[in-house]
Amino acid sequence: MANTRETGRSRPRRTHGGRDRRAQILQAAAVVLVRDGFARASVDAIAAEANVAKQTLYNHFGDRDSLVAEVVAATMDPLAAQFDTLVRETIAAHDGTDLPAQFRDFGRRWVRLMLCDDTAALRWRILADAQLEESVRRALRGIDRDAGIRAVAEQLALLGRAGHLDVADTEAAARQLRALLVGEAQLESMLGQVTLDEAEIDAVVERGIGMFMRAYGGR
Repeated sequence: MANTRETGRSRPRRTHGGRDRRAQILQAAAVVLVRDGFARASVDAIAAEANVAKQTLYNHFGDRDSLVAEVVAATMDPLAAQFDTLVRETIAAHDGTDLPAQFRDFGRRWVRLMLCDDTAALRWRILADAQLEESVRRALRGIDRDAGIRAVAEQLALLGRAGHLDVADTEAAARQLRALLVGEAQLESMLGQVTLDEAEIDAVVERGIGMFMRAYGGR
């Protein structure tokens, strides 16, 4: 049996301790990026927050841009699966009875997903800083941020063909729905910095869905 030969520099083995240290650095990076913003957050500050040497950070992530990309992916990517589930369980499950009620259920769950979890502040920071930081823009290009809009647009098209809605441009209507729900909740919550209670979320959703149904409800 042939012996394993090392060529060049050997790569360190990934251990449980290494995985824990990597997670520790990612968590520290999230704290610093929310606090300082992507443009100002430094590797020194992240290493200090993680209580590791700067070289340890480089050993795990290679460079600052790679670390930023992993933070962005870890924050944004999980939303896709959760959003797909909530679409499937709400407006895609329409049974022909009370469409506004199902849209309100969808709206409440969408707002909670975007605002009421531990990564809300970091998500808003990512989106706000994307215009300022090239590393964030590059990371976001690898994430299909419009997949959610397309998923909603597909459901609007189905509801339109069934005569439940009157929507000429489904993607435009989906973006408008996002603005009425998530955009309004973003303003109410001061970009995710203030937690909205259930009554405040309900008020945002009632206004948004009411306006949406008045615009696109079946004729």
